Amino acid sequence: MSVESLLAKIDVLLAAKGLSDRKACLKAREINPAVGVDFIRDMRRRGHPPRSDKLAALAQVLEVSPASLVEVLEGQKTPLEPIHTTQIEVRGDVQAGVWREAIEWPAVDWYAITVPIDTAYQGFHRYGLKVCGQSMNKVFPEGSVVVVINFGDLGRLPKTGDFVVAVQRCSKTDQYEATVKAVQIRDDGTVILWPQSWDPAFQTPVILPPQDGQDSAGVPDVAIQALVVGSYQPNPKASFS
Repeated sequence: MSVESLLAKIDVLLAAKGLSDRKACLKAREINPAVGVDFIRDMRRRGHPPRSDKLAALAQVLEVSPASLVEVLEGQKTPLEPIHTTQIEVRGDVQAGVWREAIEWPAVDWYAITVPIDTAYQGFHRYGLKVCGQSMNKVFPEGSVVVVINFGDLGRLPKTGDFVVAVQRCSKTDQYEATVKAVQIRDDGTVILWPQSWDPAFQTPVILPPQDGQDSAGVPDVAIQALVVGSYQPNPKASFS
């Protein structure tokens, strides 16, 4: 068995998705509670082969088949699959906290980042927004770039479990404010925008009236504009909590 080869492949996949060891483990723990936050670190330190159920949860986070990781672990000569990439433009920033005026930077300030090609959304226009604030730090730490596609391009409404960019018209300035949140849609059609934060100050959801099918959020002054289809963390930080 080759734990070193397995870790080498995991490192390639982590880099492609912009994930740290700890963040990947936290996501895997949501799938399988048996996965510890130090699951990958312990493999590096001890060199022990992982349990198959834990490895399967990590594979789901990394969006590869469990078999592809098991093959590497068992020493079969399976080459690493090439990761095809493309570039998208980061065009502005979005608040992960309270509503705040939506900011699209001047075109001269846009910059490109390289991201993996997502075959599930091939052909759709994707762009990036830099995350400001702490209300989504469980999944999108401040400084992350969320990769989004407008719902108008997708041709569907938001679904429970989606991460989205929502906008509302400010009553004082008539400008638009934006935030990024997780969506829950109740049986009666009520739309709830949830924070996903470790910070106790960011635990209160935004509750919207039921959707009526006329626009993205069902009311003229609030719209769920874009679906988050990926994220990139350019400067991951170590965490010791």
